[in-house]
Amino acid sequence: MHLNQNGAPMTKRRLLLIVLGFCAAAACSSPLWARSSRLSAAVALVNKGPAIEAFLQKPGTGYVQAYMRFGADFPDDVIVTLDQEWIESIARPLYVKGGDWMALVGVQRAGGVWVAGGTEATMNGQPSQARNWTIFDLKTRLVPDSWYRFRIEADFGTRHFKSFTIDGPNLSRTIDLSAIPLDYPNFMPFSGPTMRYFTAAMRSRDMMKTEGTPLVYFDDVEGGVIDAIGHQHVVCADSFEAQKTVGPQPVTSPTIDLNGYRQGLWYLERDEAVFRIQAEPFARSGTHVGVADANLK
Repeated sequence: MHLNQNGAPMTKRRLLLIVLGFCAAAACSSPLWARSSRLSAAVALVNKGPAIEAFLQKPGTGYVQAYMRFGADFPDDVIVTLDQEWIESIARPLYVKGGDWMALVGVQRAGGVWVAGGTEATMNGQPSQARNWTIFDLKTRLVPDSWYRFRIEADFGTRHFKSFTIDGPNLSRTIDLSAIPLDYPNFMPFSGPTMRYFTAAMRSRDMMKTEGTPLVYFDDVEGGVIDAIGHQHVVCADSFEAQKTVGPQPVTSPTIDLNGYRQGLWYLERDEAVFRIQAEPFARSGTHVGVADANLK
């Protein structure tokens, strides 16, 4: 697939709207044998501790990074994503009541980098109805059975991306994303402010060219904040060693009670997600990895 910095053709924009999980109800509720797309994401929330509490009171630069790998028959169309999101809460928001400010970047095996940016409307508090993609081409195919480090930095004070970095075999690249605003995709009525960190794989049947094995392995996930003098403070770090299973979020209504969440524990981002923790001999640290499965069966 040809990619350029001006974005994808409109048909592919619509496909990726589905793939990213902001899909039509029909696609999400289809029988498994007829599934047209899947977003398999795990999410961890952190809002307690001196560094994160200070950040949530006065948001600044945050980061998320993780190591990722895939097997030899991994399909080119699967998009591997990291995401960090600042949730403003419904009480005393800085910009938007229930604001969900998303810094998401996805990468394909063929070298496409997909950045989900915001718009003037989202900056003014209107949730987006479609992704506003900026697309880059690394001009390098990623190598299977090898660990790559992904890192996203964003300024939640200005609600803009800062950079995306990828390091791995024969590849070390940082892309300046500072001109791209963060997206506001959802109203999220959490009882208090929090940061959320995501690892995910997503796929659309309409983009499939080969079957392959759409499994993405993650290890050594880390999220944190960077203070005004450049010091990095880790607020969430996990290597998938302590947790055995990933279950549903403890969502309550009409307000989502943060007290129901365990700090740093992985939850399924949505019911359709297929994400598990398993032992693998190639684990980067310890013996276990997180596995995002983007199958459409």
